[in-house]
Amino acid sequence: MDQAERVVLRRVNRRAPGFLAAIVRRRLPGHQVEVGERLLGFQVAHTVPAGTVEVTPATVIEFLD
Repeated sequence: MDQAERVVLRRVNRRAPGFLAAIVRRRLPGHQVEVGERLLGFQVAHTVPAGTVEVTPATVIEFLD
């Protein structure tokens, strides 16, 4: 399993409160994600490298508006 260099998330529900991004950012390290997966009102839009990746504390987590 590759370690994620970058994970980009897109908000699925525009009404979701902004603080959820901070919760997702804290909970992701140590988990495996793939494009299309949903997490607390967000969906994984892109990962580097592509495919299922493991999020580490060094992974850059970005959010699209």
